[in-house]
Amino acid sequence: MIGLQLVAGCFAGAYLLWLFYLAVMSLQRARDAGTIPRPAYLLGLPILYLGLVIDFACNVMVASLLFLELPREWLVSARVSRHCRSGVGWRGTLGCWICHSLLDAFDPSGRHCK
Repeated sequence: MIGLQLVAGCFAGAYLLWLFYLAVMSLQRARDAGTIPRPAYLLGLPILYLGLVIDFACNVMVASLLFLELPREWLVSARVSRHCRSGVGWRGTLGCWICHSLLDAFDPSGRHCK
């Protein structure tokens, strides 16, 4: 039962992180285009800051379980970028899949993982 709760919690955390990522990338796209009004910018700041907290927590808990290693970086994006760049083993494959399937398409630059 605890194992199932752990899996469900990890999935929920990862999904919540991805939802916040999508929201922040949308705000960034509007900011970069110069189309974000000041009230929307101010309302978006808590989303950004809460997203950073969720990102850190997911990196420490969810990504540590997913990659079977302790974090070297503060955020999930930096971790998956490192693994994708290394291209070594299953961690490299998983890191590249996360970058290319879930992150890059939604980054205004077209490439979130550097």
